[in-house]
Amino acid sequence: MSQTSQKLITEYIRARYALLVIESFEEERVISELYAISSSLGQNLYVWNSTQGVTFKGKPLDTKSTDLKVAIDVCEAKAREAGQKSLFVFCDAHSYLTERANPIYRRRLKDFAIHIRNNGYQCNCIIIAPSFEICNDLQKEVTVLDFPLPSREEVRDIIKRFTDSYRGMHGVTIDIDDALIERYVEASMGLTALEIENCLSRSLVNDRRLDADDQKSILNEKRQIIRKTGILEYIDSKVNLNDVGGLQTLKRWLLLRGHCFNDQAREFGVHPPKGVLLTGVPGCGKSLTAKCVATTWNMPLLRLDMGKIFQGLVGSSEANIRVALNTAEAVAPSILWIDEIEKGLAGTSGHGGDGGTSTRVFSTLLTWMQEKTSPVFVFATANNINNLPPELLRKGRFDEIFFVDFPSKEERKKILEIHISKLKRDISKFDIDRLADLCGEKTFGKDVVLSGAEIEAWVGDSLLEAFARRMDGDDSADLTMADFECTLRRIVPMGQMRKDEFTRLRKWANENAVSASLTSSDVPALPATKESDLPADNDKERFMAGRKIDF
Repeated sequence: MSQTSQKLITEYIRARYALLVIESFEEERVISELYAISSSLGQNLYVWNSTQGVTFKGKPLDTKSTDLKVAIDVCEAKAREAGQKSLFVFCDAHSYLTERANPIYRRRLKDFAIHIRNNGYQCNCIIIAPSFEICNDLQKEVTVLDFPLPSREEVRDIIKRFTDSYRGMHGVTIDIDDALIERYVEASMGLTALEIENCLSRSLVNDRRLDADDQKSILNEKRQIIRKTGILEYIDSKVNLNDVGGLQTLKRWLLLRGHCFNDQAREFGVHPPKGVLLTGVPGCGKSLTAKCVATTWNMPLLRLDMGKIFQGLVGSSEANIRVALNTAEAVAPSILWIDEIEKGLAGTSGHGGDGGTSTRVFSTLLTWMQEKTSPVFVFATANNINNLPPELLRKGRFDEIFFVDFPSKEERKKILEIHISKLKRDISKFDIDRLADLCGEKTFGKDVVLSGAEIEAWVGDSLLEAFARRMDGDDSADLTMADFECTLRRIVPMGQMRKDEFTRLRKWANENAVSASLTSSDVPALPATKESDLPADNDKERFMAGRKIDF
């Protein structure tokens, strides 16, 4: 634990806060830190859980104290002893203190807190829980503290202790130098101490060695750990910004900001960018750009599913958003992708009928976006800007708001080239200029063109048309211009169906957003990304390590 967090907890204990809640999944690590704090303050540490009851130095004090009410009675008896300075830690109490649980437990704990204040007991109660639902009758009694995941120094110590414990063991090879340990530390940020141990243990069991080759398997473990939360999803992106047709202004903006996370930028006085909001027409590359940025910047891409934030028990939504944001910060520098953010924030106007849950989650997100200091880049996309609260759009939340419109002719040409190339077809055999005209206003009328997603679908349908001729017996059949012209007749563009809606959106964007595309044809294109410039698989993330292994 960082010195700042340790100092904060110590201050609360010395100030005699009666009820503290530490939210963490790392029960063992929290207790270990509390042992150190209580020892420095001259306090006796008592630990309670629902199977052993109250224990002191690992020994049970009362066999009946597995019940929380009896446990509090035992603790108060200890608190009454003259000169007794105590710290009482409760590990499973959160399930006894919910709104649906027997109220006698909440009442007894509240009485104990009152007695600590009024009777001058030299003690504190600390509840350890992965999340804590604060009922109204305890709201003014409880102070909630976060317990941060292992810091960089702690992660380094965990990995070194693990590798040193097996270094020199018969039949085991530890081929890790200081430089590789630093890469392991980078990969391990954001995991608990236990998860670090699990990753390294599995890698060691696999081939009885730890070396550079194990980074890939550790990365796979980390992806699973992130997905296990059910809230954040690790996105394994293989595309880069050259896979996005057009959007030159946006791509140049992103490429410049990609250099602002390193030491050189910090020394120059440049702060890491906060984030960007892309709004505009569906199917025009907003989500694809998020995946491309992660590859180009060589950062982990974490997708936040706002729908999953609101699932589960009453009161868990607020805990879910805190867990998601803390994880994103722990693996920083990282990219937090919030796709279609307007759908996740429905109900924040106060009329959602959810008891204010949406408003509280939204408030937590807004405050974090404004105040965060860790290098987490928020990449948000929205199709309907009218559904977004105005507080989200003001300066300070995002560095910039970009509007993504239907592709211009030059952009349609680039999109066609990308998708035809992916089919391993020779682009020179197709009239790209004519194809770009076919999927534009010359075919569908003023202000109606195919979106990037519709162009991709058009290319796919045309290939199927060619394949159908091959199946009918024409062995020489392949994709031709005629296939494109044939399948185009079956397309009803989205821009035609929702023309009025997109016209209003375009009007809003002219006054409130920056166009993601360049209209000038003489602006130089982005430099091509070389294969060597792309991050290697084993350099894209972060992980963790410790235990006795049975080989």
